[in-house]
Amino acid sequence: MIVEFGWLLDRAPWAYTEPGLNHVRVGRKGLTTLLQTRLGITRPDTPHAERIGQYLQRLQSIDTPDQWFHASLQVDPWSTARELLDGRDDAVSNGWDGTLPENGPDFTGPSPLLRTLTDAEHAQGYLAPSLADDTLELLDALDTPLPLGIDQLILQHPETSFPAIWQRIIAKLRGHGVQVSDATQATVQPRLTILTAETEWEAAEQAARWLSNGDNARTAVVCSDSTSVLDQYLAGHGLPRLGVGARSPWRVQDQLIPLFFELIWAPADVRLLAEFLSLPGSPVKRRAAHHLLQALQQAPGTGGAAWKEAIRKIADDEQLGHDLAAILDRTFNAGLITGDSASGADLAGSAAWFAGRLRARAAVDPVFQAPSTQLQRILELVAPLPSVSRRELRRIISAVVTPTSSPLVAAEASPWLRLNHLHELGGNVENVLWWGFRSGSMAPGRRWDAHDVETLARVGVHLPSPEGLAALSAGQTLAAAGRCRNLVIIQAQQLNGERTESNPLLEALAAAQPPRPEEGTAKSLSERIALLSTTPAELTGPDGRWRFAGRSAHLVPVDRHLPVPPPPVHEVGPNPSLRPDRLSFSQLTTLLGCSLAWVLQKKSQLHVADAAGIPMDNQMLGSFAHKVVEVLHHRLRPENRAVPDETEIRLTVDELIPHYASELLLPGQLRRRAAVTATLVASIGTFFRQLSRGGITLQDVEREFEKDVLLSADGEEFTVQVKGSADAVGIDAEGRTVVVDLKWTNNAKYRREEIQQGTALQLALYQWALHSGDTPPDDPTAFYLLKQGAFASAHPHFGTPLPRAVEPALLWTQAVAAAEFTVEEVLAGRITAAQPADDARTANVPDRAQVDADAGRHHIKPPCRFCDFGVLCGLKGDFS
Repeated sequence: MIVEFGWLLDRAPWAYTEPGLNHVRVGRKGLTTLLQTRLGITRPDTPHAERIGQYLQRLQSIDTPDQWFHASLQVDPWSTARELLDGRDDAVSNGWDGTLPENGPDFTGPSPLLRTLTDAEHAQGYLAPSLADDTLELLDALDTPLPLGIDQLILQHPETSFPAIWQRIIAKLRGHGVQVSDATQATVQPRLTILTAETEWEAAEQAARWLSNGDNARTAVVCSDSTSVLDQYLAGHGLPRLGVGARSPWRVQDQLIPLFFELIWAPADVRLLAEFLSLPGSPVKRRAAHHLLQALQQAPGTGGAAWKEAIRKIADDEQLGHDLAAILDRTFNAGLITGDSASGADLAGSAAWFAGRLRARAAVDPVFQAPSTQLQRILELVAPLPSVSRRELRRIISAVVTPTSSPLVAAEASPWLRLNHLHELGGNVENVLWWGFRSGSMAPGRRWDAHDVETLARVGVHLPSPEGLAALSAGQTLAAAGRCRNLVIIQAQQLNGERTESNPLLEALAAAQPPRPEEGTAKSLSERIALLSTTPAELTGPDGRWRFAGRSAHLVPVDRHLPVPPPPVHEVGPNPSLRPDRLSFSQLTTLLGCSLAWVLQKKSQLHVADAAGIPMDNQMLGSFAHKVVEVLHHRLRPENRAVPDETEIRLTVDELIPHYASELLLPGQLRRRAAVTATLVASIGTFFRQLSRGGITLQDVEREFEKDVLLSADGEEFTVQVKGSADAVGIDAEGRTVVVDLKWTNNAKYRREEIQQGTALQLALYQWALHSGDTPPDDPTAFYLLKQGAFASAHPHFGTPLPRAVEPALLWTQAVAAAEFTVEEVLAGRITAAQPADDARTANVPDRAQVDADAGRHHIKPPCRFCDFGVLCGLKGDFS
């Protein structure tokens, strides 16, 4: 057998230009495995996370308060064990057997690090061997007289450039009769061409065009980064895809485990819970997840009325059942772990259902086999531990659930050779295209203190320096570059919107280039790189000929295509099914503000994902404040009290936060929670006191109503049900119905303007719905601005009244007229995107507000700020 051996060849293809039996190309891991097989000393691999757990037990067995690593072990046990194990493995892989030199007059003694590693090496407890131990074991195993079956060992770089322990292994192979020789090194450097594009999209277009305009039988493509963009352009040219994916922790199957273990701790994080429930591979059945997401939309917390109703619906569903409902409630609500740590047994118990679901999914879907195995490994690591902190649990999970690479499409058979790095090129080729060059730098090795290097050298352990390994990598890259005639480097200046860092290999490759006649007197390295570089804009000449790195193509100009915005008015033809059957206040304002938004939402049933609809910021705080007022009212009324005291309000706020605003309990929210609590305590107290001073008796909070409104469209009358609930309903001393709508807003100006201009349609609708008749009475109404602790009203019950321009009866009449006009337009098939239509009007055409005013219709500004359909109507400028 002929073996080609290089320090960096573990991922290299075995053969390309001269394939054949008994001829392999390997790196240190490959050669170790080959020798173990020939010597009969193979053993199963042990996951690194499991070895960290074993090493942690060793450290704990030798830990005392005066140990060098004691403080670190107390703060972060897992990271401490991982860091020390990495140092131990690096030393062992270079020949260390756990011994240290004796003290002498010229030696001050080993460092605390080396003493710790030595103590741990001799401590009780099993530590599974790794590649480092395998390397050390080979030194003794190669003393056997058994034949190895290896005839020739061809070194890709000089024997002296290998670490010292590998020089000893090579010497023992030579003693077994293996002929050791150096590979033939190229003496001529290739012609280097550097394409620097602004984005990977520009770079991919040029790279794919280059591959499509030449013979690739003797071409190698180096992929040091994801080829997802390049693959799209290759497919456009009818070329096979490379299929290289980027390593990422954000793939669905890799998010399940980290997300789940964040959700089992109190307080509940509803954002993460919504993500977990919404994942395509979520272990929560889709129907059950939908019920829980609907509950989170109503109240962003767990354990409240909405949550309990969702659990009840799950229990009543024959396909879900009581058992699943109980498990979900226990896992994400009742059984949340309090504090910053828990026993391993408790963690394993909390994850038992999750583990079962992953095993069931893995049995039918191979995608979930890896997560299922990873979860089992995590549980095996944590179960024996008496206490595991959240930080330590995260460390364990990150050690087990490592980022994976999953390309969008698989690699396809191609005429070219695909490599991960240029130094893997072992045979001679004509051309090399290096994609993702800026991501092709090698990770530096472990850096040891000079004293530790000297100490280990005293016992025959010679550690390679990071500088030496970097020089080896650069040297091997230059040597591999000599195996091609043309080297084309593709680099993008920004990736995913961020600037990329240059690869230091570029300077080495450029410095190795022989001077060209066109370089003239350029001497500096930066000037030489500039002469070797080009941009996409420079590749096409005035004659329409594209030329790049020895290949060319004739490009035919295409007509310029400008994106066309969607029309502001859609003519879809008469459609009786577009008639509204039911309206709430929010639906009415959407209908009057923008008929396109109303049709998309109510008739086309388009909506954002459930997870995106969970209230946050002002919306969440407003709903939370509503609930506090409602609960306080229900507690005050049986006791015939009108005003709660400050302590009562504060206790109610604290009681309801986990159910309706749980994000205020998360780390980092302490000051915000204190500010919100103080605002609510003061504001809600003011609300009840002012009602009492104004002679208003609060009767109901969230009083539901239902009433039909008679509309006329195209000469036909029909009724539409108006349904909703009024925030606060009471009665004044004169027996009139009082309605107050609670608002949490940053700016009170707009609500006051609604009162003054007589456009407070919400208050008019509530009075109309709570009374008989076609128009609302002028009974007391108000907005209560919770954040400001102030009322906005035209009535004296709530303080100084604001002047009002339009009476409620007229406002309602104008609103009905506007509804009839809009419904008639919709039924006729004329669907209007209000804001784009206003933007498209010419200067001499009155805007919609003026047209509505002239026609006696109530005008509502399009609700674009809160609309989810801005892309569909073209308002956001994306016309794709």
